Amino acid sequence: MSEPVGSIFERLGGTLIDPAMVVPSALPLDLCGESVRARLCVFTDHANRDMALRPDLTLPVALHEIEARKSGTAISEQRTGEQVYRYNARAFRQPVIEGEPLEFLQVGFERFGAPKTPAIDAEAYVLVSEAALAAGAENGAARFGDLGILPAFIDALDMSPAMSAGLRRAFREQGGVQAFLERANRPKDTFVAQLAGLDREGVTAKVAERMAAEGLQHFADRTEGEIIDRLMEQARELGLAALPDYAGEALEAVLALHCSPAEAGGQLLAIAKRAGIEPRVADMIEMIEQRFAFVSEQAPHFLKGAEFSPSFGRRFTYYDGFVFEIGEAGDRDARPFGAGGRYDSLLDDLSRGDVSATAIGGVVRPDRLELAKAGMS
Repeated sequence: MSEPVGSIFERLGGTLIDPAMVVPSALPLDLCGESVRARLCVFTDHANRDMALRPDLTLPVALHEIEARKSGTAISEQRTGEQVYRYNARAFRQPVIEGEPLEFLQVGFERFGAPKTPAIDAEAYVLVSEAALAAGAENGAARFGDLGILPAFIDALDMSPAMSAGLRRAFREQGGVQAFLERANRPKDTFVAQLAGLDREGVTAKVAERMAAEGLQHFADRTEGEIIDRLMEQARELGLAALPDYAGEALEAVLALHCSPAEAGGQLLAIAKRAGIEPRVADMIEMIEQRFAFVSEQAPHFLKGAEFSPSFGRRFTYYDGFVFEIGEAGDRDARPFGAGGRYDSLLDDLSRGDVSATAIGGVVRPDRLELAKAGMS
């Protein structure tokens, strides 16, 4: 199964790699949030550090590439340019569907430093699609998204830096944007309003004063630090100006968009025109249309019943641009047998700004391909 699949990815060239089996557990938690904690295979090593078996291959391959690019003693000596890695290696995640394995093979590639173009995006999808077909998985449908669309609309709408930053953070949470807007526009809470403009020391003093007045001595199931952080966030949100109606309507329309990939560009353009921001997002929309033109020409097999949504994103939230999955047609909850996407900020995030490079990857799951081939996925 994995040999013909891997042979498709050999077109990219590059290096076959089996990266570190173990990573610090804080890395996937920081990148993906607490929702991934229950799926990690964690343990404590000899130095009493919390570690995890690699939950996928992207993270350890990215760590490997960071070290390779930092191998020079000066920034000017660091490796640059394009680098491709291919793998046929095990990953480990606690299953959420009965019958799925804890340990499984991933066959895929990670591509660093390639130009960020519609053709490169499309090529990642084309390779995964052809690999799935080569394995005999003929029945399925693709799902596409782009995690850069909503941030592009946020920038085009010229909101305050605080509003823009809050909306970007909220986008990664289910229902987060709507909840953020409701909090920002709600009637001002008397106590939280008193905290506006105070530093941490001032907020801490106000909380202590309020607790003494109420006869409270502890914070229930939260730490004092967590309570202070949340109150300071609420105070900042209260200081935000209400979002103009046209801006709120545009963001809600983007979040609600669900259509075929062929319709995506036109639908987004219509939303932009209603908001009066068409010139500011025209280039992004053109890239989306060009990308799908490449996909439809080169890999049409899984496009019958294909779906597109700006809200669709990979479960691993380090993805920040074009994303895709191929799975059972008509079942959005089915686990994909092929997936991938763009994660251009990951190297920068992991290296704390020391290394930056574009990044895109794709992967197939041989175990799920077998089920899809048998019509059981």
